[in-house]
Amino acid sequence: MSKKWYFSPEKIVVQPEEDGALVAHVGDPSSLKVNQVAFDVLQLLYEPQTLDGVVEQLCRVYDADEEECARFVLHFLRELESTGWIVALSPGRDESPLNSRYLGLLKRVLVNWIYPEHELQVSYLQSDYVAEDRLARSRHLRDISHIEAEKYAELLEKKRHGFVTVLSHTLVGLRRLNHLEYCARQIFAQGIPGDFFEAGVCQGGASIFLRALQVVFGEEQRRTWAADSFEGLPPAALPQDEGLDFTEPNYPWLAFSQERVEEHFRRYDLWSDHVRLVKGWFSETLPTLDCGPLAILRLDADLYQSTMEVLVNLYDKVVPGGFVVVDDYGAFQACRLAVDDFRIERNIQEPLKWIDWSGVYWRKNC
Repeated sequence: MSKKWYFSPEKIVVQPEEDGALVAHVGDPSSLKVNQVAFDVLQLLYEPQTLDGVVEQLCRVYDADEEECARFVLHFLRELESTGWIVALSPGRDESPLNSRYLGLLKRVLVNWIYPEHELQVSYLQSDYVAEDRLARSRHLRDISHIEAEKYAELLEKKRHGFVTVLSHTLVGLRRLNHLEYCARQIFAQGIPGDFFEAGVCQGGASIFLRALQVVFGEEQRRTWAADSFEGLPPAALPQDEGLDFTEPNYPWLAFSQERVEEHFRRYDLWSDHVRLVKGWFSETLPTLDCGPLAILRLDADLYQSTMEVLVNLYDKVVPGGFVVVDDYGAFQACRLAVDDFRIERNIQEPLKWIDWSGVYWRKNC
């Protein structure tokens, strides 16, 4: 199977120009000048792509000669790889094209990219402008993705970039799921030991995807840990969390029961003895949890206190070469403060890199 290329997961800024764009990583003074075609290639690489996949999509847009397009794309990809803008992901052991298609479909199902019009339909039915006439109402519901085309396009963008859409099995968006695939592929290819751990699981979608990655790449012996109160977030108790109230009465969509999360794993046929759900407040469960070495630690804890509790109790269990992924760094100042304070306190020198507008990660030195 062909290797895939993937946009180096760092937050970027784009300055449009008449003949293309200037693209730069946040915090990096250097920039990359690209024309429109090259910019389109970069956009495609937000999801792992094979050479054939990029060529097929470009030819569809530009009606270009396939052989000529392939030469251009291959040269551009190699240039991007050599300068560190993208990384090449080697195929996994015994990986087949069907594995890749399964993971791609799974990501889209988890963010509800498959039936996004259902979310618009629910919103319409809950609104004050529902048509009283049954036939008119039925036609609006049937054609809602065209009638409300702007809302439909906006919804897909939210799902791509991790803005909250609650009627899906994960709120993290395609970009952050793609990044988890990037992390797992690196872990597996380099033989880094350890389990995968998510702290703060909501409906369980990201944890389900982590388990799917283990299964697809023949790493079923690893465990997937999913820790949550399964009652929502705790009330703010520290000054750093003042003004934040993510408790169940305010955000019921953040409080899925342990039974519901297990049910979601079962729906995807990914429940097993290697999946461990840890119920309780982090302050009570994590200090004494015997979870062994971790290759991926993903935090989705929102609050300063909860984020710090995860880092204090689990960071030392992350092995050299393992990844620490934080979901809410860009979204909530409280989470950002906790991560920054912890990194300063522990003198962590590994660079903090952006995944998208909110998510960040770093990798422990090998």
